[in-house]
Amino acid sequence: MGARAQNLVPDDAVVVAVESFINEVVPGTWVEQYCMLVSDLPHEIDLHVFSQPVNVPTSLALKSKDATPTEYALRSSGYAKSIIEVISETFPDVNIKDWYRPFVGISNHSVLGLVSRLLAALFHQRLVNMLAAQKQPDVKSDEEAEIDVDAMERS
Repeated sequence: MGARAQNLVPDDAVVVAVESFINEVVPGTWVEQYCMLVSDLPHEIDLHVFSQPVNVPTSLALKSKDATPTEYALRSSGYAKSIIEVISETFPDVNIKDWYRPFVGISNHSVLGLVSRLLAALFHQRLVNMLAAQKQPDVKSDEEAEIDVDAMERS
């Protein structure tokens, strides 16, 4: 249940959330990705972006999968034990806040930084387009803007 549904966040607040997940993209190939979203109800903006997938050793992904009971209610969308938990148990010396570095040579921070900047740019452009459509002064129109988000979504 989300923060808005629990009345933890007012409806006029902009909400940004991030969650990682693992996925078997082809048999025997597992990846982790971040999903980041921004929700701005007053401006009717709801955007989701995904990070570059990062390979996860199959043995670790299978430990996460195998630790999940078949009757686990959320099994179709995730596992009871996160990949972070599996890594911390299997490799206690690995910094779980930056586990990408020893496994794939880049930092979690770098991946999150890229997806954060993408989401911020898309959100900014959506606001620019909305305000330009309302013909408010001192706001660039679509023709003057660097990114046309609506055209990106149509393609």
